Amino acid sequence: MAAARNGIAYLEVATAAIAWGTWSLFLRPAAIDPRWSSALMLLAVGVVPLPLLASARLRGPRSGPPRRAREWSAIALIGLFDASNALLFFSAMSVTTVAIAVLSHYLAPVIVAATAPRLLGTPRKRGAVSLALLALFGLALVLEPWALTGAGLSRGRPLLGALLGAGSAVFYAGNVFVSKRAAGRFTAEEQLVWHAWVSAALLATFALASGAPMPTLRGALLALLAGALVGASSGLMYLRGLLRIPAEHAGILTFLEPLTAVLVAWLAFGERPGLAAAFGAAIVLASGVLAIRDPGQAHARGAFDTRT
Repeated sequence: MAAARNGIAYLEVATAAIAWGTWSLFLRPAAIDPRWSSALMLLAVGVVPLPLLASARLRGPRSGPPRRAREWSAIALIGLFDASNALLFFSAMSVTTVAIAVLSHYLAPVIVAATAPRLLGTPRKRGAVSLALLALFGLALVLEPWALTGAGLSRGRPLLGALLGAGSAVFYAGNVFVSKRAAGRFTAEEQLVWHAWVSAALLATFALASGAPMPTLRGALLALLAGALVGASSGLMYLRGLLRIPAEHAGILTFLEPLTAVLVAWLAFGERPGLAAAFGAAIVLASGVLAIRDPGQAHARGAFDTRT
């Protein structure tokens, strides 16, 4: 039974990552400033699942004393990290190519795999760092940043874009760690709803303060729809899965997001990947499968460790 529950958790994280890879289907037609699109999407993420919290079963804490301010500060921190992650990632995309921005952003699973044992106090998962690096190499083949023309690179600032993307990866990884630590006192539904309100408020304030162009009605509706259909559902699946599987494995499975994004761009927008991309996709998928089948996570008692 425990193994079956863990299998479902892996499936939830993988499904969420695949869903996140479809953002372009909404954002390209929306054509609004990323500061507003991210704020509106997170607003929808906070609103759509809100009725779920009417059920006492989906609210915490399930044991122990009432939650104190220090524990609620974890939700505020998740909101801050998610807002920073979105802001830096979209900023990276605005100053350099999508390939460089996405590849640098997906340093996050490598960071998680390398630091989770120290920060979370969990047993080091055998081969987790190696698998994350292998998946990152496969992703580099998929995105092919070296295939860009000189004119394409000269349009922006690739080094600055890579630094911004790497910064977003740090906040993404931080989000994983704080979410894991808050799991004992907040349900996945609570984490999703309350942190999204914090993130949306911070991003909207920044958009107004920085003079971002106001979105069109059509663009705003598409961004809200994306938040409802992709952000809310996939965010809930991801958090539910993350609470039951090792953070390192969840990080590796999120490589399915950029993989899906490349496939969506090919099918929907005619951006056909080359042979190297196909080979890279196979490497990413193999890394995810190896992470799930990692024999090092099985304990002598024959069950899966669900404490991480």
